[in-house]
Parts: sequence; structure tokens; C-alpha cells
Amino acid sequence: MTTWGGKLDDVDEEQLRQQLRTETDGKAVKRLTSALLYQQGQSPAEIERLLGFPEQTVYGWLDVVAERDPTALGDLPRPGQSTRLTDDQWTELTATLAASPAEAGYDDPVWAPTLVRDHIAETFDVEYSLAHMYRVMKRAGLSYQTARPRHYKADPAEQQRWRKEFKKSGRR
Repeated sequence: MTTWGGKLDDVDEEQLRQQLRTETDGKAVKRLTSALLYQQGQSPAEIERLLGFPEQTVYGWLDVVAERDPTALGDLPRPGQSTRLTDDQWTELTATLAASPAEAGYDDPVWAPTLVRDHIAETFDVEYSLAHMYRVMKRAGLSYQTARPRHYKADPAEQQRWRKEFKKSGRR
């Protein structure tokens, strides 16, 4: 049978079928299914109607199947932005964060995201956003602190007594 458009003439249909039987990556399964339908004579527009994927996406998947080995049809790793801190700086930072802020010369009782950001800027001359500090703290094994309405060690009876003795100011 001739394939529609000849885009996958050099690809073995049986090899695609065998790979589809064992494939676990979702993206690779979609690519293999589209390629098999294409080799059976379906156009990318017909594959769009059958599977619901946009025609342009099907064309892209067919290009991937034509270019790569059928066993490597999943998404390729995407490089992220390189870290701004070197490995040595990261080691130094995690050691500092493992200790209290007082040991690092700060007046704060706990490492808060703003304090960590300021410490990184002062020590390593690297600027990060405040939102990124939550990820940095998590990676360093810390959790950020939040205010509580009542202290967990507070005595409820003592709190009740204080409320009764407290005089409100203003009109009633």
C-alpha cells in the first residue's frame, strides 16, 4: 500500500507496531498512532478528525517519527535556565541555611524568603525574585514560616483570663 504523501517511506510499519505495543510514554504513543494511521493511507486532516489533534501537530509528529529512531519518540529533555549559583556557592548557601539566621549575623529568628533573597544578594551578588526564593528554600530543605492566629504552645485558660481583664477603649 502506498502511503499518503510519502512522508514516512523510510520507516518500517512493523517496527512502529512493535514499539507501540511496549511504549509507555504518552507523547510517543500519540506519535506512533498518528504515524501508523498515516502509513495506512490517512491524511493528517483525517487523522485530526479521527484523533482530535490539530493537523499541524500531526505534521510535526510525523516529522519526529521520520527523523528519530522509533524507540526514542518521547519528548526530548528540555534544558532549563542554568543556575546562577555555582555548586560551591550552593553548598555554602545550604550550610548557612541549615544554621539559624543569628549565626549568619542576622537579627531575624527564622529564614524567611526575603531574608534568604537578601542574603544571596549580599553574599554572592546574585539577584533572584522573591517567588523563586520559595523554590530555593524547598530545594535547601527549608519551609517558609507563616504567622499563626494563636501560638501553638499558648495556654487557652490564660488567654481567656487576659481577654476578660483587657479593657476595650472607645464607645460601646
